[in-house]
Amino acid sequence: MNHNGQNLVAQAEPSKAFFIDMLTRDIRLSVCILDLIDNSIDSLIAASDLDVSQHLIAGTKAQSVKAQIAISYTPSRFTISDNCGGISISEAEKHIFLLGNPAEETSGTRLGVYGIGMKRAFFKIGKSISFMSHTKDEEFKIDIDVDSWKKKKEWPFPFTYGRPKKSTSGGTTIAITDLHEVIGRQFASTAFRTLLSEKVSRAYALFLKAGAKITINGEEHHPEFPELAETLGLRAVRQLVKEDGVEVLVLAGLSPPTDKTPRGWYVFCNGRMVLDADKTHRTGWNVDSHPTFHAKYNHFLGYVYFRSKHGHKLPWNTTKDDVDQESPIYQRALAEMWILSRPVLNFLNDLYPDVKEEGEAEHVLFQSAKGVSPQSVARRANTAWKANVKKQTDDTLLAILYKRPKKQLESIKEALGRPRMSASSIGQYTFDWFYDKNCK
Repeated sequence: MNHNGQNLVAQAEPSKAFFIDMLTRDIRLSVCILDLIDNSIDSLIAASDLDVSQHLIAGTKAQSVKAQIAISYTPSRFTISDNCGGISISEAEKHIFLLGNPAEETSGTRLGVYGIGMKRAFFKIGKSISFMSHTKDEEFKIDIDVDSWKKKKEWPFPFTYGRPKKSTSGGTTIAITDLHEVIGRQFASTAFRTLLSEKVSRAYALFLKAGAKITINGEEHHPEFPELAETLGLRAVRQLVKEDGVEVLVLAGLSPPTDKTPRGWYVFCNGRMVLDADKTHRTGWNVDSHPTFHAKYNHFLGYVYFRSKHGHKLPWNTTKDDVDQESPIYQRALAEMWILSRPVLNFLNDLYPDVKEEGEAEHVLFQSAKGVSPQSVARRANTAWKANVKKQTDDTLLAILYKRPKKQLESIKEALGRPRMSASSIGQYTFDWFYDKNCK
């Protein structure tokens, strides 16, 4: 509309301060650091064509990589550096620093999809950022003073330098100083270090298994993979589903008898774990006809691996610590997960019935099981759940277990004239005595 011959325009540009506040308000520090690790892993995938999920699905051995990602922090400084191939000047100019990914397509089975993780981490952690990267042929540096940048109308980050470089390898180093006060306090916390260590060991377990090394303040982290329990007559289920450019591998079974940690569903997207031992509605528990998670299901263990070269089709959220439950591929996978897990839960129902006695035949089978890696199960062809429970007969031996006061046991020993008799022997003796007197 013209007003006195002039074009009127309503301004709709976002305030940088508002943008930063909304971008970082609800994001946890640990998630931001994992976003920066994702950035390094993406460089590794681009440089080495690494595809950890494909090896699971195809049943081949993963290639070994020699990537290193080192994280160090104090209450006043945070640094992450890697030797994962580096970022080219062209990528930095056109893609890496954009606030949002303009394209839906990603190249290969990468972890970067939405284009906000790295920048969100910068703003969350501190006010002064130094970003340096080099490939085999060139290097660049970008320094960002967040307070100064917020005052400028322009959104780009100018290069400090960009120039040719000859190197045998590439890598990236990000250093953040002038940390926000709350971030410095978290970095001083032992509890935060423990939390971050656990998240790294689980989220990148497949990449660590392939040979990547991630250290936090000098401490190397190792992959955490709960094992599946198998033995002769007991075998986990394995099923591969393909739909709309996404491959979904589902494994379901039991954790070993010696594993005392309550398990659940572990969900991965392109090798990155997004749900850890989930026992909520996210993975179908307590939804419709599905049971609510109960202590008798503590040994249930399920893995779901989503893989696609089209990252936007995967059911992860922007923070990669939850799933998009409305995603069509996730709904398809969820239905498969519960069809495949139903016989496993039925076995656990029989193993731990509502009465206080364990299902004897199921108990014998389960106790004989040993742990096997999920990777070894994944490499098989599609396999149904197997639990060959030996049916009881009149001659089947059943265990009897109960407790009585020590004083009463001592009285029985005295009456029998056998002061060294064990409690189990007393139980057998009294059972046989009652049976002989009343049942023959």
